Amino acid sequence: MTELPEDGDDGDSSTRRDNSAEQWLFAEARKIRRPLFYILGLSVAIGLLVVAQAYQLASACQRVVMQGEGVSSVLPLAGLLVLLAAGRALCTYLLETTSARAAASVKRSVRSQLYRKLQSLGPAGLAGNETGPLIETVTRGVDELEPYFTRFLPQLFLAALLPSMFLVILVPFEWRSGLVLLFSAPCIPLFMILIGRGSESLHRRQWGRLSRMAGHLLDLVQGLPDLIIFGAAKKEATVVARVSEEYRVATMAVLRVAFLSAFTLEFFATVGTAVVAVIIGFRLLWGVVTLREGLFVLLMAPEFYLPLRNLGLSYHARMQGVAAAERIAPLLAKPLPEGFAGTLIPPAGPPAIIFEGVSFRYGANRGGISDVDLELPAGSITALAGESGAGKSTLARLLVGLARPESGRILVNGQDLKMLEPDCWRSMLAWVPQAPFFTSGTVRENLCLGRPDADEGQICMALEAAVAGEIIGCLPHGLDTVLGDRGAGLSGGELKRLALARAYLCQATLLVLDEPTAGLDPENERLVLAALERVTRDRTVLIISHREQTLACAERVAEMVAGRLERVVSPTVFLSSCEVAA
Repeated sequence: MTELPEDGDDGDSSTRRDNSAEQWLFAEARKIRRPLFYILGLSVAIGLLVVAQAYQLASACQRVVMQGEGVSSVLPLAGLLVLLAAGRALCTYLLETTSARAAASVKRSVRSQLYRKLQSLGPAGLAGNETGPLIETVTRGVDELEPYFTRFLPQLFLAALLPSMFLVILVPFEWRSGLVLLFSAPCIPLFMILIGRGSESLHRRQWGRLSRMAGHLLDLVQGLPDLIIFGAAKKEATVVARVSEEYRVATMAVLRVAFLSAFTLEFFATVGTAVVAVIIGFRLLWGVVTLREGLFVLLMAPEFYLPLRNLGLSYHARMQGVAAAERIAPLLAKPLPEGFAGTLIPPAGPPAIIFEGVSFRYGANRGGISDVDLELPAGSITALAGESGAGKSTLARLLVGLARPESGRILVNGQDLKMLEPDCWRSMLAWVPQAPFFTSGTVRENLCLGRPDADEGQICMALEAAVAGEIIGCLPHGLDTVLGDRGAGLSGGELKRLALARAYLCQATLLVLDEPTAGLDPENERLVLAALERVTRDRTVLIISHREQTLACAERVAEMVAGRLERVVSPTVFLSSCEVAA
């Protein structure tokens, strides 16, 4: 990836996504009603403490300045002010801790929902979704929800309650200042929304950019050995550095907008407070109000604007939450793939497979297969041949249940595949992809993924069948040798033989092999073919391959051309026709 395209978005679709994401966030907030009620109560308590604190301070000034009382006479008021300040600090602390606990509860719930959803969807339901953005959604995306619940929602409650409560209290003391506060207050949320709309689109664009960067970096890490072999690692490192710098510059642009929003909010709050101070000054000069009343109103003016200013400053937290919800909510709402809830138990033994008019297309009608009629007799070895993109891997994915046919059906011993119980069907099959998956762990743990209860004798028998015993003998700790991620530490040929041993160990009666000898040198290819000869006995086998030696091991060759089944012939006839064509 050398360029990161910008997200094209019209205003209507952006607004619709924003509204649906906000609705999902409020639905999650309703699940934590009790903490939200605590937050509401604490917000009211904070407001009352603010009023009491301002009034007591104004009273103390009135008694000292206007009535000429000594400092000792206002010491009780000073002690009360300290208690009120401590109470306000305690309520603020409880408000923040309650919000943090509520946000943690939401994060646990959402992350649990995502994990369960991903497990339910499986590979078939997640087809077309890249790994990098999915990981970004489950990890960073869920974490981005926290500021919404810890900062934005509490400030939303404070902004909704405190200014109205303060205004009701202030108007009897000085209604002119109350009118100034009343008419200036809407300017803060108005400009917050106007500026926030622009920064929200920038933030959404940044989220999309970050997701693409995550996918790009994951691809680079996975392909790092190949990049090193071809000397392209430094070039890709330069691309990553450039893209990271572009992301940093774009992030600073978002922050500039956020700072502009903060400046605007501070401006209106400062101007409003200044106007109130002027009015109070003239009223004091004319002797219309007392010092206590005027100072109380003046002290309350900044407190009146404070919840609105904090709401504006926390609007960035709302944008983070909405941007994350736009990725999380559609994933949670994604329908489960159909045809994976059968109850029939397939009979034991090698299955007989029949494809009847099977068709499947990927998004935008690209690739896939059309009207495939193919029979895999029980206990037979069938090879799929054809050019890249002819539909061989698609056919294999349909057979193992990673996708479902759009039309036609797949019969297993005369029963429709979609009617079979999914777990029982999966226990019957083993799929060895072109790049077998090995996790970071011991060789034993990787071999026993499909059969955790296998004993030492069964493991040794599987290794012998896959001609992989010598691999274990050369390892420093034998079966307990720890492999790196994706089997780092072993060659491609050794990993493929271990993958065949794993397939043999799980006692699958249907074996699907995708290019088992691709990319191997002649010696490793010979060993893998010898392993195939043993592992495929008494099993129904489907092999995808381009290699003549591998095709020669099959009983029949099914040739795919442009997504259609061209012919089914013997390996001898197929190889002879290929030589004539060449």
